[in-house]
Amino acid sequence: MRVPLFLFLFVSVQGSVSMAQDVERTGRTVRNAERSVQRGQQNGTSQLNVDTGYVFLNGEYLPPPYQIEFSESDVSINETTFDLSVFEAWKNDKQRRNGVARSHAQQVRRKLRDLLDGDGGLVLFEMEPFQAFHGNDSYELLNVLVNAESRQAFNHGERDWLPSGVDETAWAIWISEFECPEELSGRAGEMLTCVAGLEESHANRVLAKRILENSAYPLTVVGMLLVVMAFGHLLSFKPDPEGASPETRIAKHAVIRSLALVTVLSALDLIWTLLVSRAGDMKELNPLGAALIDEPLALIALKTTATLLAVGLLFGLRQHRVAQQGAWWACLICTLLTVRWLTFNSMFA
Repeated sequence: MRVPLFLFLFVSVQGSVSMAQDVERTGRTVRNAERSVQRGQQNGTSQLNVDTGYVFLNGEYLPPPYQIEFSESDVSINETTFDLSVFEAWKNDKQRRNGVARSHAQQVRRKLRDLLDGDGGLVLFEMEPFQAFHGNDSYELLNVLVNAESRQAFNHGERDWLPSGVDETAWAIWISEFECPEELSGRAGEMLTCVAGLEESHANRVLAKRILENSAYPLTVVGMLLVVMAFGHLLSFKPDPEGASPETRIAKHAVIRSLALVTVLSALDLIWTLLVSRAGDMKELNPLGAALIDEPLALIALKTTATLLAVGLLFGLRQHRVAQQGAWWACLICTLLTVRWLTFNSMFA
């Protein structure tokens, strides 16, 4: 019994050691292969394929996809070769990765990938340093190349977005003579339209905030006065369902005052709603109002029509007790709504 047990343990141990050696050998082989690939990329040619961004070579637009090949001495973009020294501005001898200094070609590859992936623009002329355009500068470049009005403004001196050190005269000649292809106009047009819409929306929101800030104090003063008057009126007269005859002169005058306050407070609510919503400081929870919040004229028409119809109906029935109670409650609701606006304005002003 001891011999078979010993043989079993011996075979198990040997099998475990052999498996561990195989795993270690496999891992070593994979690491060696990765190092070989890395050395091949460092010493040979690496490739980058990108289908975003905008590239201009020697004054001509180059449509994507972009097949970019790198070596230790040059860069080739769709078979057009440039000396790597063109990208001298992207050379950083101190940049390291995992303790190993990156080659100039590796640094250029990473920078180009980030630039084009972010829909940036690259302008290359032979024997001249490259120009990279990111974010807003890329928008400005495409705008003058695609938009005739922007190009005219550029020719009249609006060139603040140009990088420092470029030959403005040479760039003015290139941009004025550039013939925009339809492919570039279609690609860039969508982005330019989107950016223009965002800029317009931001400008409108800034203007609305300024108007709201300038109107906050007078609206608050008017609202406080109206609230005081409304509460005084509500406390001085409340229709009694089983009290005196509703056809008295006092009751009818009370209905008229209630309806007048409802009209004024509703107008104040409409003004505040428009100002705050245009400034982006609130979200309309009323489904009907939310559907029309971006159409001020439609919202004004709806609010005015609904208020006038309700006020007119209650005024025509002012001799009835139900209309008097309805006018009183409508005045109370509008008063509380104005108090809410005053609270909101004091919290976020």
